[in-house]
Amino acid sequence: MSPQDHGCGLPQEAPGGACCAAPTAPRPQAGRRTVLSAVLLGVVASACCWLPLALAGLGLTTGTLGARIAWIRPWALGALALLLIGVIAWWALKRFGSAPGQGDCCAVAPRFPTLAVILLGLSFIGASAAPRLLDRHPVGAVPPQSLPAGGTLLVLATPQFDCAPCAGNLPRTLAATPGVASIQMDFDRRQTRIVFKPGAAVDATLAQWKKTLGFEGKEVRREVTPSIR
Repeated sequence: MSPQDHGCGLPQEAPGGACCAAPTAPRPQAGRRTVLSAVLLGVVASACCWLPLALAGLGLTTGTLGARIAWIRPWALGALALLLIGVIAWWALKRFGSAPGQGDCCAVAPRFPTLAVILLGLSFIGASAAPRLLDRHPVGAVPPQSLPAGGTLLVLATPQFDCAPCAGNLPRTLAATPGVASIQMDFDRRQTRIVFKPGAAVDATLAQWKKTLGFEGKEVRREVTPSIR
């Protein structure tokens, strides 16, 4: 083989004194950053579930902490999903996206980022399943016969609350509000059922909860309590 021929075996001399150097392993900094991001995002995505429990275990009052940080959860889960898709897309683009040119005969195809993909997948699954691994029974359920006649039943979609630790002391705080007869948070359906006493200012109460507690939801149903089944 002449010095001008570029083989992909041993390094060969190229025009101008350059040579097709033996491939070297890529630096692992990017892989470590991806792995660290996977773990960090997984921890953040489930923080509204485990952080109140951890603080309560230390004897600290968490109040409505879980409710206040619940908005982080969908964003962190979305970031995990995008990062996972991005890592796989980057590898596919490098591996199959472009054909090697004349000067790329010694280029080494990148290896599949197995560790990063596994950790990203486990972080996403773990953060998503965290609420299911914790107490998720309805809170503050009140039998229909004890509901006040002439009151207002309000059903809100509250997808940000999918476990009891996530809600923290929020159900008790809401139930203690003047004019509120009962609160029931259904974490399976991700709905909150609120029964207001007759004459209660429903909309004003909801506005106050949003301002002071960060609690809000999309209204699903509103009706007079005698129609409850």
